[in-house]
Amino acid sequence: MKRFIYLLLVFSPLFIKAQNTTKKVKPPKIITKLQIGKKANFETKSIQFIKVTEDSRCPTNVTCVWQGQAKVLIGIYENDTLLEEKLMIVGAKGVSPDNNKEILKSGNKTIYGYNLSPYPSGDQKTDPSDYYLEMIVM
Repeated sequence: MKRFIYLLLVFSPLFIKAQNTTKKVKPPKIITKLQIGKKANFETKSIQFIKVTEDSRCPTNVTCVWQGQAKVLIGIYENDTLLEEKLMIVGAKGVSPDNNKEILKSGNKTIYGYNLSPYPSGDQKTDPSDYYLEMIVM
């Protein structure tokens, strides 16, 4: 038994791997919430959540044939001058990559659309002023 433990102690370092220190570390994802009508500033550029033009997402507590979608109108500004308006489509599970997920690049930051909240409820109608756009800043 002592011999087995001795062999285990001698050969165990051979099986332990050193930590790979050359791995690149991804920057953290920061989720920010933008209320309807408000602006989020990123250096000289900013994003304004203008309005929800459509919200046909299937409400909770309701059975639907189609999951639905919401359409969000956002404004892209530079130095308080409107550059463009974008229509972002938000599905039942948030923004899909094929629906223009990237909103803006500003310096070394990229802002992506993530989700629209609150999710519709079958019990009550969502007041337009309650909406907020969730964005990922990387």
